[in-house]
Amino acid sequence: MKAIIPVAGSGTRLLPFTERIQKCLLPVAGKPILSHIIEPLIDIGIDEITLITGHFSEQVEQFTKRYPGVKFRFCKQEKRLGLGHAIKLGLTDDENPVLVILGDSIFKLDYQEFINNPHNRIGVQEVEDPRRFGVIDVHHDRIIKFLEKPEVPPTNLAISGIYYFASQKELVSSLDFLIENKITTNNEYQLTDAMARMLETGSIFSYFHITDWLDCGLYETMLSTNKRLLTDDQNVVSSTAVVTNSNISSCTIEDRCEVTDSTLNNVILLSGSKVSNSTISNRIVNYNEVVSGITDSGRKIDT
Repeated sequence: MKAIIPVAGSGTRLLPFTERIQKCLLPVAGKPILSHIIEPLIDIGIDEITLITGHFSEQVEQFTKRYPGVKFRFCKQEKRLGLGHAIKLGLTDDENPVLVILGDSIFKLDYQEFINNPHNRIGVQEVEDPRRFGVIDVHHDRIIKFLEKPEVPPTNLAISGIYYFASQKELVSSLDFLIENKITTNNEYQLTDAMARMLETGSIFSYFHITDWLDCGLYETMLSTNKRLLTDDQNVVSSTAVVTNSNISSCTIEDRCEVTDSTLNNVILLSGSKVSNSTISNRIVNYNEVVSGITDSGRKIDT
């Protein structure tokens, strides 16, 4: 079985950090976001992973060399024509199943249970304000409608970003239909529209409750995910980093960082950064940035 992970985006919402790195390679809880996504797939025997690349594609290709036992394919999305278009680049027109996972979210779930299903299955999570999300309408255990940010949501079940398609051929057919008929949402070919088309043509979709959907697409959510994955007394510190006379908790500290006479809580230090005589929390310190003599409680995050 294969998986498709779209990682083509330029990461504008994570500037300035993404000026020099693909956003899926930024670290949370001590390793790149993409590692958190790929490793559970390897554990359940996924033997082929297709990465839809774009921005800093060469970095993604180089990164995958740390997993020599996995067959990786790379499809470059030259034009940003939407998630549906991106996924289509990695599909084959056959009846084999495929697992699709967005490249800026980490999911904690039983992957084997998720894919053990004869029909298509979508991961969803209950949210307080479903108007901000794509949501589903349901009847018993089946999805009967997909809606994008509805003003009056029929449920509070938000589409989380992990999908199992029992047949690639059905998904290819629906995406082809959108493209041939120029059916877009916000000028892009959307995966949600393709799934709606699949429903119209008789495909069956069930849903799966995701309890841990850890988003990494924003500054605040990267930090909340880092905090969630690291306990208060846990840190991940590179062997080339130096921490002197400091108290740190829930911190990810990368290569060549230095921390001196400081207190850090839920801080991500990117490579080469230095912090001294400071008390900071809920903050990402940029590559080679120097922070000295400040007290900063950082941004408010949901944990």
